[in-house]
Amino acid sequence: MKRFGWITLCTALALAGGCASEEDEWDTDVLSHGYDSSELEVLRKGRDAYGIYCVGCHGEEGDGEGPAARFLNPKPRDFRSGLIKFALVPAGELPRDEDLLDVITHGLDGTSMPSWRLVPLEERHAIVAYIKTFSDKYQTKSPGAPVVLGKDPWRNDPAGGIAEGERVYHGIAGCYTCHPAYVTKAKMTQHLASYDIVVEGFREDLYQPIAKESQWGADILPPDFLFHRIKTGFQHERVVRVISAGVGGTAMPTWAGGLQPRQLWGLAHYVESLALERGTPEGAAHRRSLLDQDNP
Repeated sequence: MKRFGWITLCTALALAGGCASEEDEWDTDVLSHGYDSSELEVLRKGRDAYGIYCVGCHGEEGDGEGPAARFLNPKPRDFRSGLIKFALVPAGELPRDEDLLDVITHGLDGTSMPSWRLVPLEERHAIVAYIKTFSDKYQTKSPGAPVVLGKDPWRNDPAGGIAEGERVYHGIAGCYTCHPAYVTKAKMTQHLASYDIVVEGFREDLYQPIAKESQWGADILPPDFLFHRIKTGFQHERVVRVISAGVGGTAMPTWAGGLQPRQLWGLAHYVESLALERGTPEGAAHRRSLLDQDNP
């Protein structure tokens, strides 16, 4: 099935009275999708809004090759794959409408993707509908089941959550194998021992992130929370979504089911505490204390 996109949509809308066009016959793609007049109206609004807010980066074909794309890093998302990085479904599964809307609404901090929360909600929903026409996956597959987060067990004890998160990060979850470590080697040894994990040595660049292969055409550097912005927001309520679901197309796995809720939320509180040190004298001192330590 060919993509039901910009040109074929305009054909259908012309027949529905919503778009000027010289076309006077239904395109086979339009017939195969069987959109009714109300759905075509939503797609018309989505196409028009996409043309205003999105096409400059994501391109007319939704391929991430808009006029501005060559100046941007990271590159705009290619919607044809039906895959996005940040969604509240297991990493790599087809995102839900709510996930696409969440990215549009909140944006991605530290990238060229801004928050479009000032665009009327009806238009944002229409953009989501239109974006889905770029990938046949939305016609052949169902979105992934949402990851269940549950309530934050540390909401009345954030300090306890931070302590638990530090232990999980440097222990059972092994987050330091991709992201930097943030405690001394002696403290790491204690955290690992608390899970009966034997220490066999530490990587030489323990306090630096390690670039990992991805499905996005280039290696991706996991964020250093004392240095990089967190694209989805540093608040623990936002961080727990990424930890639980993972990051599509990258080495960041889905941790929901692999860790207990108290561990997931603890990690989120811990990451938030690190992000709050970014750009501060306390953060710089934290880093120096790690780089200046003696080997155990």
